[in-house]
Amino acid sequence: MRYALDAPNESLCSELAERTAGNTQVLAACRLAGSVWDGVVTRARGPRAALDLLEIGADIETVQACVLADPRLQGKMDLAELRRDYGEVVAGQVEQMQRLLQLGEQYRRDQQADWYENLRRLLLSAISDVRVMLIQLVHRLERLRGLAFEPDLTKRRAIAAETLDVYAPIAHRLGLGQIKWELEDLAFRHLEPEIYKRIAHLLDERRTEREAYLLRVRTTLESALAAAGIKARVYGRPKHIYSIWGKMQRKKLSFDGLFDVRALRVEVDTLQDCYAALSVAHSLFSPIEAEYDDYIARPKENGYQSLHTAVHALDDKVVEIQIRTRAMHEQAELGVAAHWRYKEGGGHQEDPFAAELNRLRQALAAGGTAQPRVEDVYVFTPQGDIIALPLGSTVLDYAYRVHTLVGHRCRGAKINGQIVPIKTLLNQADQVEILTQPTPAPSREWGSAQAGFLHSASARAKVRNWFHRLDQTAARDAGAVYCDRLFRRLGLNRQAQSKLMSTLKFKSLDALYEAVGDHKLDTNSLLNAARAVIKAPEQEQEPAQQLKNTSRSGAAKSPEDAVLSLDGMKAQPAGCCQPRPGDPVLAFITRGQGLKLHKQDCANIRHLQAEFPARILAVEWPSQPTHWAQLLKLDFLLEDVARFWADLGPVLAPFKARVVESRSRLERNSGLTDMAVTFELPAAGDVSGLIKRLQALPAVESVQRV
Repeated sequence: MRYALDAPNESLCSELAERTAGNTQVLAACRLAGSVWDGVVTRARGPRAALDLLEIGADIETVQACVLADPRLQGKMDLAELRRDYGEVVAGQVEQMQRLLQLGEQYRRDQQADWYENLRRLLLSAISDVRVMLIQLVHRLERLRGLAFEPDLTKRRAIAAETLDVYAPIAHRLGLGQIKWELEDLAFRHLEPEIYKRIAHLLDERRTEREAYLLRVRTTLESALAAAGIKARVYGRPKHIYSIWGKMQRKKLSFDGLFDVRALRVEVDTLQDCYAALSVAHSLFSPIEAEYDDYIARPKENGYQSLHTAVHALDDKVVEIQIRTRAMHEQAELGVAAHWRYKEGGGHQEDPFAAELNRLRQALAAGGTAQPRVEDVYVFTPQGDIIALPLGSTVLDYAYRVHTLVGHRCRGAKINGQIVPIKTLLNQADQVEILTQPTPAPSREWGSAQAGFLHSASARAKVRNWFHRLDQTAARDAGAVYCDRLFRRLGLNRQAQSKLMSTLKFKSLDALYEAVGDHKLDTNSLLNAARAVIKAPEQEQEPAQQLKNTSRSGAAKSPEDAVLSLDGMKAQPAGCCQPRPGDPVLAFITRGQGLKLHKQDCANIRHLQAEFPARILAVEWPSQPTHWAQLLKLDFLLEDVARFWADLGPVLAPFKARVVESRSRLERNSGLTDMAVTFELPAAGDVSGLIKRLQALPAVESVQRV
């Protein structure tokens, strides 16, 4: 642009008036923008940006809106007055531009994989007239031109990165070639200054030689075309530093290896002249077959047309030649059809967003406008992240998208600072903050599509899954109460219970409890199966028989008179006093569970000794106590049951411990799972060490020994 960044406003207004045939509204808008001009060149300037719009053939209304969208005018104009003075269309475009300016301050610049794509979609969803995006792009171009004067290096790089990843692709897909190239080069200059300078230096130091050479080739080609009766304009193609760097990266070429550093473009009048000019070029110079592409016979998906070829020209140097009509050139450069698929390395499948931009581009090419079709709603987190949800989503949908537990605990939200109910529909660019309660408390009504709380089927499934697990836990707890009472009444020991589970084809006691509590297994069937299991007597008689033998042989009948060796016998340390190998112990003969070992000073064994003296034995530990087992009962509070089970195995292995039994229930107040687990480990096992390791598991909130 021939006007300086700080050019007097009068000069810009004069240029705009001349190029719009003295349009009074354009001139009035320019003078209004001039009244707030502050000399800060790091911000976009409406009148200068409007001159760029005129370069790509924008209509007068869009030019007016571009001038009035000067950021210095934000908050200083009354929309009602704008509608009165400039019309509904211009006022609407200005209002949408102001909204885009607000968005620029609202979102957080990030580097996530899909973040930039979401931002491009958000910007498009925030407008109802695609011409507003043209205004936004030329305003961004103005900002990039003044970016060198921005003293904050971090801010400068952030703006450049955002331009390269958000605005340049939009310009490219809308076919605004001239704007795209300048945005890319200016942004690249700030992001990679050393690479930019090196390529610029290489271009500059060889410019004289390259231009002299291209002049020779161009003169030779022009003469041959004229001799063939083809009217053509031949000129050197401008080179863009970011494009050169991108091609060097993609093709892993050095600067000298690029064909199109030496490049010519041939513009002709008709389609037939394109192929005639190609024939002349190939007759004059030796073509490189692998570098020939016919985008006229086979246009790109977005309509781009041109002939591309590379030849060994004078002195056997490679020159790239593009041949097109004037209409094709305008289509490629001035916003009618950008060949972005080729440049961006895309495949044959055009994504829906790109297809939508292509539709909007075609509307612009026809001289009209179009409203973007929006299928998603894009909202901000309080931190400025962008989250995309299906159109029609509610506050509660957003909560479940953030995290399932956030959804379960949601009680309301703030949208743009205002408290709203959880059924409130989300609008484009809303900033949403979820208000939660301490414990999860979803409603069954949320899982119904007709209730209107949740638009997303996946979120409704999360609600239904919550209540399914809750019902499972309640059923399991109810079944456990019934089964425990039944097992005690019938005297079913652990071995008999295992046989019962096998008979009923249940993999665990929890599965049996759940089936009983959920009435999938009726109590009569359970009772009959349990009675069938205990028909074959399984109570072990060995300890009692040994007691009788001892009595018949004249041995003492009291514990103090004889000590019985436990080698080969079934015995377990009692849970009340947990004796360890070496502790003085007494054994109590149980019904069906062998011997229970108690410390001699255990209160329970003293009570049993007084009540059942004939069932008390003085015993000594076996010769190999490590082959024995002890039971350890622990009560856990768990945040994540699945993770607890996943992490448990590696913890138990060093202690040679295993899980014997587990029961769990959900605490509604805290949302945590209360799980009682019985472990079996060697009698000499390190119980305290195991408990410490279990306490350290990430899913464990607390653990207590029962």
